[in-house]
Amino acid sequence: MQKLLKRTSQVQKQAARRKSVANSKNASDTRKLLRFQEKVHNRERRNLYVSARQARKEDWALGPLAPRRDVGDKAETYGTVSIRLIDKIDKMNGEWKRYGIREGDRVCVVGEGERDRWKIGVVRDVKEKAETCKVQGINLVNVATPEYMKTAGRNDAVQTTEAAINLSSVRLVIPLPDPATGITRDVIVNDLTLNPTGQRYISNYMSPETGKPHYIPWPPKEKPEFKDNDDDTLRIEVEQVSWVPTLLRAPMPSGVIDELRNKYSKFRTRHEDSYVEMKERKDEESRSRKEELQWGGGTPREMLTPVQELNRQRRMERRGLEEEKLTEEVLAGIGELMVKRGKRLPRKLPKEEGDVTALEAPPETRVDAQAP
Repeated sequence: MQKLLKRTSQVQKQAARRKSVANSKNASDTRKLLRFQEKVHNRERRNLYVSARQARKEDWALGPLAPRRDVGDKAETYGTVSIRLIDKIDKMNGEWKRYGIREGDRVCVVGEGERDRWKIGVVRDVKEKAETCKVQGINLVNVATPEYMKTAGRNDAVQTTEAAINLSSVRLVIPLPDPATGITRDVIVNDLTLNPTGQRYISNYMSPETGKPHYIPWPPKEKPEFKDNDDDTLRIEVEQVSWVPTLLRAPMPSGVIDELRNKYSKFRTRHEDSYVEMKERKDEESRSRKEELQWGGGTPREMLTPVQELNRQRRMERRGLEEEKLTEEVLAGIGELMVKRGKRLPRKLPKEEGDVTALEAPPETRVDAQAP
């Protein structure tokens, strides 16, 4: 049984190691993909900047003789940006920050360099891993519609949509009462903090009513609307109790568990009582066989000669006898014999109850005494 438990433990550890290796490989592949996407994104953006600067120089140098660029393939899409540039690439796991902004919040664009700075709008989409958001009606750009996105009903070459804005460039806007006048007005929150429980509050503002930090509720999520059809199951049928638990019988036949979980799986930790008893019986037989080999001279019992069998029996008897303790008389006799033969006793002996030291011993049994 111990071998079975050891095998199960080893298999579980091996599976955990394989899973760890697979997770690390997936993380490495994700990092490679993100680096590749970032490289492509930066190259396309750089090419757009280079072409725009070159066109500006040509327009400045040639003046009225500057070529027209809104002809040919770019007759309808001139001045638009690629659809891949309106979003930003996700960051690595652990590198992105939570800003406490969700879809439905009212925010104000405060970042320097933003063309729609100080405008207020409602957040339409948030990508936390990329640290960006899209605000409804703000930072609109014209996007060239790719061929695969064109449909039969809508064949527009140019579409207007919101481009992503960094979450660090927006601030939450909430209505708060003015402590001086009591009039409620919109306030830009600069110090928005998230606690470990996921609640957000203003760190440098105390509620005048409670004297505690003012917690800001999350915007409510829209509940999906489900349409009932004629072939749907009625709710009363689903909620009807059709099974009552009992202790008189098992909730399922005993063979069902073997169908759900492989009966001979290496990961199995629960076994039937008969199987456990069989394994324990085999372990006991193996243990007794090892003892026979150990005390039988390394030869199985079936192969012993009569003399080996007798020696084995005597060894087993001697093994079962308790070790006899030496009495004080026997120890005194051993000491006298050692002195007569010129043997020196140790200077320091472990002293027990009733023992005497070398100086307390009789003169004829001392260490310095000479043999006659």
